[in-house]
Amino acid sequence: MFAKILHGQFELRQMFWKYGVWGVSLITFIMYLFRIFLVHRLNGLRLGEYYSKVFSFINMDNTMLFLTISYFTLLAFLTFYSIILVLGVWRSSAEYDKSVWLRHIARILILVVVFFAYKIVL
Repeated sequence: MFAKILHGQFELRQMFWKYGVWGVSLITFIMYLFRIFLVHRLNGLRLGEYYSKVFSFINMDNTMLFLTISYFTLLAFLTFYSIILVLGVWRSSAEYDKSVWLRHIARILILVVVFFAYKIVL
């Protein structure tokens, strides 16, 4: 399925809404839940401060280890999926011949969706 998304083999509407907006929103929502749990356990520290100054595998409890591994795994998956998605929407919109405007709007909006997904989870 990732190969079909990468090569833009679905129609633009399906690529943009189903795999783009809804797919990225689902991954972002799950990551945001893990981020809330992490921030709750950090007692006022920001995530960046914690991982740059306090973080240590040696003194970590199991819950924090699970949340950290899950969060970074989902972040890696979101990055992988976003790259595949942007390339797929770009290729699918290149074959869209109904409207030049919709072609370019889809390209711009998928970049906006990915940008806001990262803004929410980081």
